[in-house]
Amino acid sequence: MLKRTGFSLIELLVALAILAIALSIAAPGFGQLIEEHRLQVATRELQSALNQARATAALSGQPVSIAALEGNWAQGWTLFVDSNNNGVREPSEPLLSTHAALAHITVVPDATSLRYLHYTPGGYSIQPSGAFHSGHFVLCANTPSAARIVINRAGRIRREAGDANSLCPR
Repeated sequence: MLKRTGFSLIELLVALAILAIALSIAAPGFGQLIEEHRLQVATRELQSALNQARATAALSGQPVSIAALEGNWAQGWTLFVDSNNNGVREPSEPLLSTHAALAHITVVPDATSLRYLHYTPGGYSIQPSGAFHSGHFVLCANTPSAARIVINRAGRIRREAGDANSLCPR
């Protein structure tokens, strides 16, 4: 007598149907997980760029600005030496780094941080008038959580987690 090994067509179809049902249940949760991860990565990248601007200004002894590309932080940013504190990179001012757009992320700055932030060689953030600068950025994605990056009057940067319903504009 021949002994058959393997699966019959019906057994294979039943297994595929069970797999399809399990994947359809898990897929929305996995999509949410990806969005949460994008938000965390974008927050870390912007915070790192702000820390880099501050540290570069303090270590090099030159004023450094970080400016939003096209006036929108979600489109990316540039980091450059900014001797005249105008937030615009002149041909004589060295470019330090750039960052590409943040995918699926909205960045909402406060009114004083719309275009750029400027750090003095002492590591302080100042406004174009020379007054101290303190502010924040709120990062939003299609998730229930959001993130806020806060710059205090000494120029130090910290990150806070929050609820998207209270932080993000709808």
